[in-house]
Amino acid sequence: FRMEKIASLKSSDVPEKCSIFKTHLSFNENGWGQREGSVDTKTYRSSTGHIFSAISQRNAMKQILGTDFYIDDEASLDEIDRFLDEIVSENYKADLSFMYIVNFQSRYFDYVLEGIVQRIGSNFGKDPEKFDHYMFIAPTSKPEEMAVPQGYILGTLHEEHADIITPQWRLDIEFPESIDLTPFVKANITERPSFGMFAESDPETPIAWLCFYNGGSVGMLHVKEGHRGKGLARVLLRQSLKVVQETHGMECRVHACVKKSNTASRKLLFSEGWELQPINYKRLFFRNVGSSS
Repeated sequence: FRMEKIASLKSSDVPEKCSIFKTHLSFNENGWGQREGSVDTKTYRSSTGHIFSAISQRNAMKQILGTDFYIDDEASLDEIDRFLDEIVSENYKADLSFMYIVNFQSRYFDYVLEGIVQRIGSNFGKDPEKFDHYMFIAPTSKPEEMAVPQGYILGTLHEEHADIITPQWRLDIEFPESIDLTPFVKANITERPSFGMFAESDPETPIAWLCFYNGGSVGMLHVKEGHRGKGLARVLLRQSLKVVQETHGMECRVHACVKKSNTASRKLLFSEGWELQPINYKRLFFRNVGSSS
């Protein structure tokens, strides 16, 4: 069989069962994607008519930060191998960042994962970084309107708020001090809609927040102690989903990665109709153990 490079898919071409890839495309199409660096999308059709695609994100130094893969579930294993050979080339491997993120959904999850691990090389180790989490997908129903609790203001985050948000996000995701997270936080605040909750007594300092990542997920949700139990996180979650649906359509389903230990967020998402996904929805982190970064 042959593997022919074709025009990039549109989000409307991708079935709902591959909602991660579909939403990532929609973010790119509507100006919510990555702005610094570049985004490279490659799409192929096999001689048997099966479609494959990959979205790779590069930073300003042209290093690959991560790739989302779309793999036709009706494809053969030989076709999957051929597609992975096209994407994970020697040049691709040479350009990988010290931390490399993979998203994909496939009925052949274990086979695809093994194929990626074999191709990216020994520097990234045998297994992905331990990241004990659940993946949730947003509902397609319109969220009910919810009043902002008395004493609070729902507003927009600004770049300077990164100084408040970054230290908390570092604690939440357990990243070392050696990794500068401020650029990532600033990008999430400024490149897409972002939401903050402010006390009326101090309308300049956020006490709760939520942002979108460029790959089509929501995250960084946090409510400071002393303000919990008032429904602030629920307001932020509903507002974010409302804006997504207004911009990308009701069928757009953003996702969220939630630590298994984060009981409060899991309960919130379940109560809002978000769906827990099976193992074949996964975000994988690979760390280059041979890197000094």
